[in-house]
Amino acid sequence: MIRIGIVGLGRAAATLLPSMIAHPDVAIIALAEPNEELRQAFCDDFDVRGYETPDALFADPEVDVAYIATPHQFHRDHVVAAVAQGKHVLVEKPMALSLEECDAMIDAADRAAVVLLVGHTNGYDAPVLALRELAREQRYGALRMINTFHYTDFLYRPRRPEELDTKLGGGIMYNQFPHQVDVIRTIADSPITTVSAVCG
Repeated sequence: MIRIGIVGLGRAAATLLPSMIAHPDVAIIALAEPNEELRQAFCDDFDVRGYETPDALFADPEVDVAYIATPHQFHRDHVVAAVAQGKHVLVEKPMALSLEECDAMIDAADRAAVVLLVGHTNGYDAPVLALRELAREQRYGALRMINTFHYTDFLYRPRRPEELDTKLGGGIMYNQFPHQVDVIRTIADSPITTVSAVCG
């Protein structure tokens, strides 16, 4: 049984929560959330321990995996703190706000000998995996190019101010583009060497 502690109860955590609950090998045992009313309601609903701070959750010896679903600008600090306590980590996308922050997270996880996984990923979706198999088999010839388009109501949903500030990891490129990169990477089944994009 994998014992998970959730850090942050935003939209991402709410989206992933049903899958965690349904998985027979996963148990949610703790939550870190600064909003006391939200934290208490979740703890009552799911019968889990509640912590006000991520550090308190990371110190819980029964938590095997920390699921970091906090605002983007906190990912690096929260991941580094979690792995320092020996926790495996699932961190929401985007992983961090810069390559340097990503490298620091990877280095910390390597030093602690724990798993660091960035999610949520569309690379495990059945249609994406089927496309990867078609490309591998070259059933229709060699893969030459992949175009991806994604239309959502991202800008029309309620947003915190930092979710629109690119300096804090906000905007379409940090919030939505990682999905497209993941789909392309999975289908192509090869390292990405260059990326160009247009959004509007």
